[in-house]
Amino acid sequence: MNAKPSQLGRAAPPMKSQASNKSAPGGKSPDVRSRQSGRTHRVWSRYSDIGLQRRVMAYAFIGMAVLAAIFAFVALDAVDKSTDAILRERLNLAKTVAQSVDQTILASKSLVSLTASDLGSARPNSARPGELTGHEIAMLESLRASLAGVNAGTPPESVILFDADGRVVWETHLLAESKNTILSPEFFDEAASPSVSASGQGYSTFSVGTDISGNSELACLGAVILPSHRLLAVAGQTDTAFGEYQLELLDSSGRVIANSSGERPNDRSRHMDVIGDVVFNRVEGVGEHSPVAGDEAGVDHIVAYAPLSSVPWGVVLEQREDAALALPNSLRQRVLIIAAAGLAAGLTMAWITSRQVVLPLARLTGQAKRIAEGDLSGSIAPEGQDEVRRLAVSFETMRGRLEASQRELADWSTELEERVRERTAQLEQRDRERSVLLNKVISAQEDERKRIARDLHDQIGQTLTGLVMQIGGAEATLSDDQAAVKKQLADLGESASEAVEEVRRMMSDLRPSVLDDMGLESAVSWYTENHLEREGINVVLDLQRSKTPLSPNVEISAFRVYQEAITNVIKHSSASNVRISLAYDEDRLSGTIEDDGIGFEVSAVQPGADGGWAVGLLGMTERANLLGGSLHIDSSPGRGTTVNFEIPLEGAAHNE
Repeated sequence: MNAKPSQLGRAAPPMKSQASNKSAPGGKSPDVRSRQSGRTHRVWSRYSDIGLQRRVMAYAFIGMAVLAAIFAFVALDAVDKSTDAILRERLNLAKTVAQSVDQTILASKSLVSLTASDLGSARPNSARPGELTGHEIAMLESLRASLAGVNAGTPPESVILFDADGRVVWETHLLAESKNTILSPEFFDEAASPSVSASGQGYSTFSVGTDISGNSELACLGAVILPSHRLLAVAGQTDTAFGEYQLELLDSSGRVIANSSGERPNDRSRHMDVIGDVVFNRVEGVGEHSPVAGDEAGVDHIVAYAPLSSVPWGVVLEQREDAALALPNSLRQRVLIIAAAGLAAGLTMAWITSRQVVLPLARLTGQAKRIAEGDLSGSIAPEGQDEVRRLAVSFETMRGRLEASQRELADWSTELEERVRERTAQLEQRDRERSVLLNKVISAQEDERKRIARDLHDQIGQTLTGLVMQIGGAEATLSDDQAAVKKQLADLGESASEAVEEVRRMMSDLRPSVLDDMGLESAVSWYTENHLEREGINVVLDLQRSKTPLSPNVEISAFRVYQEAITNVIKHSSASNVRISLAYDEDRLSGTIEDDGIGFEVSAVQPGADGGWAVGLLGMTERANLLGGSLHIDSSPGRGTTVNFEIPLEGAAHNE
């Protein structure tokens, strides 16, 4: 029998060879990976806020834990291998005892065969039929003694001799264990090889027998043997270098034939729930279990089973786990203690070392924070060792240089402030001068416009008016037969009248009297009516009236912006509707001219590559800027044009 040993389970349903189950790795969905990534990011964000010493301790703990885990893994793997070796030793011990019982059975068979051979050849011719000679009886007694010797001193249950008719010629008295066994030549014929049987009392025995050849009167010699419990001891004891253990001899149904304590309980073994499979399959195995009944219920035991080769029996070895695995368990505890002690020692050293680095760094951090807040007073004392000390020296050097730079900057700042004050005073003086100059420019411009308007009225206007009157007088002197000349004079008079009106319009554009008499709002309304409405353009006016009188510069500059914007609408926009607004707040005047015309690209009339400007827009912009205001044009092709401007009232008053 060469069955492979099985490992017994610890808590076991029927004992089977152990097999490892491997689960197939499963994939993770993108959502799971995304959530894990988010969690990882949050963990690292929190980790970045951990202090240096805690981080060093975390690194040290991880490193020491990895080393301790590797050490523990290697050591515990060796301990597990040692445990496996001990389990194999217990299985080998059970196999050794099983081999000893096999040898007893085979030796008993051999003794019966030798005695039968001797009986077949040793009977003298003078022997009386049906009776045994003294020599034959001596051989049978010697066989009985020899069988007791190979059975560890326990005599056989019976030794019996049959003649050719099947009658008992000689026998020993049956012992109590098999007194009800009925023996016959056929019983031993079936036991040509060692076999097992059970008596009426249920005790399992093994029987050996053989035919007697060469003797016409004697036919069969057999023996019934109950194995001795002393066969279950190794070297005559069960307390050896392996520790104290218990042995049992089981029959094929799992009943205990004998145990090493000298008992024959003839009951079902308490280990059958664990070793039932290997017993019935006649294979060897070893493992662990906990008895559920008896004095040692709940105590882990090692159980090894080895089948016999000669008969369907087997040997069970049982030993307390704390005795069998005392050395591996002790090693396992020591490994864990050493790993924990090493981890604690490493963490302690890491804590001490990190304190030597972190404390000086913490003080340097405080000094750096103080410097960052602008406090450069007080030197930084060098402390710590190696790189930390060099860092402290570098910080002190930096602090000294920063302090010197700060003093130098303070000196330069004082000088710069003085220069700024001087330059500011110069700029303010130039601004005042510019304001005066601008005021004079605007005044001169408006005065020139007034002079030109006055000259147009006094000279050209008067001359044209006189010319119209003279043409009318000449026309009245002509007779009816001079119709052609009269027609020419009428056309000439009409042209002269138009020239008079144009001169008057020019005079109003140069200096509308309504602006001087009625104010900005009335002037804008008058100008709109005389220019936009005359061109058939629909106008919407939203003009507020100032609560306080405006300065002449603000008034004339705002009117000129309106005037130029309205002129551009008439000349360029092809608009049908125009909205004009004027509003005031506490410190500024704001106006809007918005049309629905064809619009234009603003960049086309702004400074370009050639530096050109649209003269009209430039004039509006300069008018607003001269008084500290601003002008913005918003337009695009097909979307109309909006001109927004603001003029500060206080600045205008100051420029006055």
